[in-house]
Amino acid sequence: MLNRLFFLLLIPFISIADIKFDGIVNDSEWSDAEVYDLPYEISPSYNTEAEHETIVYIKNDSTNLYVAFKALGNKNFIRAGIRARDGINWLDDQVAIGIDTFGDGRYYIRFSANPLGSIADNKVDNKDDFDGSYNVEFDAKAQITDQGYEVEFVIPLSSLNFSDNQNQIWTLMLSRKLYNKGSEARYMNYKKIDGAGCIICQSNEFYVMDNIVKKNKKRLIPSLTANSIRERNDDGNMNEEPIDSEFTLGGVYEFGGNNFEFSINPDFSQVEADQSKIDVNSTTALRFEEKRIFFNEGKDFLSSDLSTVYTRSINDPEYAIKLYNRGERHSYYFLDAEDAITPIIVPGYQRSYSGLLGKSHANIFSYNYNIERGQNIGFLATNRDFEEGGNSFLYSLKGNFLFNDIYRTQFEIVSTDMDEPISDAINTSNVSKEHTYNLDGESFSGYGGAFGVTRETENWSSKYYFATKSPNFRSDLGFTTENDWKKHSLSHKYKYRSNGLIKSGNIQIKKDLMTDYDGIIIDQETVLSFRAELENQLNLDASWDNSHRSSFEGISFRNIKDYNFGISYSPSSKFWMRFGYDWGERIARNIDTPEIGEREDYSFNSSFQLTDQFRLSYRYRKNQLTDAITKEDYFSGYITSLRGTYQFDKNSFFKIVHEYNNFNEDSYTQALFQWQPDSATIFYFGGTLNQEDIEGTWEVEGSQVYMKLQYLFNFD
Repeated sequence: MLNRLFFLLLIPFISIADIKFDGIVNDSEWSDAEVYDLPYEISPSYNTEAEHETIVYIKNDSTNLYVAFKALGNKNFIRAGIRARDGINWLDDQVAIGIDTFGDGRYYIRFSANPLGSIADNKVDNKDDFDGSYNVEFDAKAQITDQGYEVEFVIPLSSLNFSDNQNQIWTLMLSRKLYNKGSEARYMNYKKIDGAGCIICQSNEFYVMDNIVKKNKKRLIPSLTANSIRERNDDGNMNEEPIDSEFTLGGVYEFGGNNFEFSINPDFSQVEADQSKIDVNSTTALRFEEKRIFFNEGKDFLSSDLSTVYTRSINDPEYAIKLYNRGERHSYYFLDAEDAITPIIVPGYQRSYSGLLGKSHANIFSYNYNIERGQNIGFLATNRDFEEGGNSFLYSLKGNFLFNDIYRTQFEIVSTDMDEPISDAINTSNVSKEHTYNLDGESFSGYGGAFGVTRETENWSSKYYFATKSPNFRSDLGFTTENDWKKHSLSHKYKYRSNGLIKSGNIQIKKDLMTDYDGIIIDQETVLSFRAELENQLNLDASWDNSHRSSFEGISFRNIKDYNFGISYSPSSKFWMRFGYDWGERIARNIDTPEIGEREDYSFNSSFQLTDQFRLSYRYRKNQLTDAITKEDYFSGYITSLRGTYQFDKNSFFKIVHEYNNFNEDSYTQALFQWQPDSATIFYFGGTLNQEDIEGTWEVEGSQVYMKLQYLFNFD
């Protein structure tokens, strides 16, 4: 424990495995390391010779894995800023090592750093989907030199999951992103073959370790939170709640490859506010990203094209426990949680209904069998028991397969059973074909499924995809906003790469057909889209969408046309912007009799890196739908936000965010200081202010001041 307590203070001054951890790659310190290079440019060119040299050194001792990069090139083209953890801008230069500790292609852990030593880690599955919420212990330091820049990584072996075998063979992916003469390029240590399975599955680079004794994780994570809330009541007066403070204890214990995690009285509050979404013309619930660390660890076990699990449906747990194991062939995941306040979404035909229930008990179980690199089959089961009575069950079977290196198939089969609770949380007179949407104790079963096959080569990509949810499909631990639909999708894409004016791009045509279970066409459309990347980070995209036949609430529409255009530009590391303009036609859904309106939407996003430490961002979104005949607005409004962030160093920052919502005529302001030296140790202090425009006068509707102190005790 003492080693963990003082590690952060001592690490800049000590030598580990004969390495002075300072971001300077001294040849004598790394003379006994394995040496790799990155000879291939995979973007914008396709597997051509890399223009600039990148040298990678890797070695280990019984405690840590050490990795060093020498990224050679013109230092005048380097782009970087000081970022918070996982905040490396996608416009930054960076180097990364991806490690598949089992060598089976199920997933790999990617560690990256930019030229100023800011770091990020994420998990990437065999469909190359990134999970940026993944966090483990590691650190990096970097130095810009006359020849480019250098980076040193220290990755504790206890941060990685691997087998108990003393002799380890890990698959590697080494990569670099750089801006050569203003244009983005990507290098790798092996040729990337489009269509040949996941990226890590293609690697023929390995790192071998002998006589490794795996250390089991033993960690405690206590935290203390406090907050004070003021809210306006129905009488118009401000009520101030007493200061609420809570102590939380979480922990991780590993045994025999099994990871047990628990959290008692967990604080699952979100420091980062959800970005507002425009829903004035939506008839279904909106989905928001999961940001809570406890639920994000192991999220790859729960992936589903049909959204069978949505962990934010576990809203306010009194406790939560997880048990999972990532074996060489067999993997499993189990979660148990008691939820104090339960959100529920009842899906319907082109609509959904939502409400809040009392307590509920949630269980999730997932099992995966790894067939070979990048191919697997899995089973998922979920259950929720409601305090108001009733329960729900969901079972699914899914798989992922690769044939002849260019054909990938996936499937998912889902069955659901529902005994509704009895509650007035949802009250509507609308009914489905077979039952009401109210929570009145009905029982019913449903099913769903998905199937896809993709053929991908260097220049061409083709995909057929089918998905469905039956009229009685429910997933109370998932995210289902509509049922009673079947959808077929067929797409064909041509990919272009060059060293000319257009660096890369693609053109795609897509045909979709969506019907209900009575065979009525919900939507039949053709989409033609185009994207091009030019020099100096000038990107263009455009699309044309023609809904040949559409229907909503029994009314049919034909030939609804929609157009989209976007442009983004980043001439340097100091500035980025994107402008989008969408116009055409759209169904006005939230009126008594749906009809076609004229659509006009604008969006503008920009980011200004004023110094290495200070960044200013601005966002504007306007949506308007107008009656085609009277020219009166069905709705018109905008949301604008301004964010300023001062990054003291890679571990601490101060930011202030202001957002105005013209639709609701309210505003939101947040000020926050945060210090995070590792994956789980965190201190933050901040406050929020909510205001509403009432007849031209801004009135405070609520405010909050909060703090949190959490520390990771590592007994590994």
